[in-house]
Amino acid sequence: MKAFDGLIQGAATIFRREPWWAEFWSAMTAVMWSSLSFASMGALRYWPSMRVLTELGGDRFWHVAGVAMGAMQFLFLLCDQRWLRWGAAIGMCWFWGVLTLGVWVATPWAPAVAVYAGWCGINLFSILRLLRHHG
Repeated sequence: MKAFDGLIQGAATIFRREPWWAEFWSAMTAVMWSSLSFASMGALRYWPSMRVLTELGGDRFWHVAGVAMGAMQFLFLLCDQRWLRWGAAIGMCWFWGVLTLGVWVATPWAPAVAVYAGWCGINLFSILRLLRHHG
């Protein structure tokens, strides 16, 4: 029982911490995803799982949105302004959420659904932690 109590105590400590690393990796992943997608010379529209997204905004929109929002999340993280970080986390939650839904509509059981949904969840966690963080 003591091991279980220690596990619960450790998890509680983790969930009370600042979400700094979650925001950092979310920003870097969005920039990398968008850069690699852009470098593939417009192949985004040819991926069946991304067809819904390209119909909504086109290839370039998703490339620019990912780089811009990832860069903003990183910049706001460096500025360490809680409300700016909170806004960036909302934007990135939207970005990863739309990617998740776009893939889900085209290919419901694609492994990318788990990855994109995971990044959406990470940003949702940051949103909640930044709201509760004082100081």
